[in-house]
Amino acid sequence: MGILVENNEERSKLQDRITADLRERAATTSKNEGGKDVDLVEDSAYIEGTKTSRGSAWFWIILVILALVALGIIFFVK
Repeated sequence: MGILVENNEERSKLQDRITADLRERAATTSKNEGGKDVDLVEDSAYIEGTKTSRGSAWFWIILVILALVALGIIFFVK
């Protein structure tokens, strides 16, 4: 996010408002977490029972490589 403002008193007021808003949001977020450290160990349960890759993963890798080679030939042959 960016806002262009002339270099005058309004810029410092705008920066002060943005800084105060960000500090307030950070304080609210830290209160919601209860002050505990977040290590995301409990959040990793969604991965249980999933596969790392399917047997056809090699097919997609080769297909992408062939597509890149085809695009290279099209653009460099002209």
